[in-house]
Amino acid sequence: MNVRRITSLTALITFVFVLVTSVVLYIVPAGRVAYWADWQLLWLSKSQWEDLHLNLGILFLLSIFLHTYYNWQPIKAYLKDRAGRLRVFNGNFCLALLLSLLCGLGTYFEVPPFVNITQLSDTLKERAAVKYGEPPYGHAELSTLAEFASRLRYELPQVKAVLRQAGMEFNDEQQTILAIAQANRVPPQQIYLVIKEKAVSARDDSSEPPRRGRSGE
Repeated sequence: MNVRRITSLTALITFVFVLVTSVVLYIVPAGRVAYWADWQLLWLSKSQWEDLHLNLGILFLLSIFLHTYYNWQPIKAYLKDRAGRLRVFNGNFCLALLLSLLCGLGTYFEVPPFVNITQLSDTLKERAAVKYGEPPYGHAELSTLAEFASRLRYELPQVKAVLRQAGMEFNDEQQTILAIAQANRVPPQQIYLVIKEKAVSARDDSSEPPRRGRSGE
């Protein structure tokens, strides 16, 4: 085995994978939407894509460090002038540094075309929120069934009855919406829709004033 070749190939392969995960995370819905609707791409959730991006990125960085180590002499040659003297801030280095600073500062000060790239990502996430729907409040899927019913002003016994009627299995009111959704293999959003449809209509029906009879009765 040739460690130098393995290092270079690892850097190339992980670069491709990191590029793919970067594109996915660029278009993925916002966390509150992705977790609520159980968003997936190629059978992977947002969290799984983030984990892949992180670990592949670390492997990519390690391989780049080793690649730099094994190719230090050619890199030093890039920093030498025609007389063979080492000059870090030569024309090539300064231009590369300028491009990097331009990208960083352009992003910080939100000037085109850098701001357009971030705005496109925001637009895609907003469209995803409309398509998949948003939770009634942040990280609602992490609330217990009792807390969820309380925050949405539903009667807990009624909510539990509605879920059982819909065939949803759960242990007790201390189980989270996410755990209930996973146990029933549905997104947390589906639990909410079942409760909203049944509990609201039942509450509305019970809130209707009784009909008055004819006068004299």
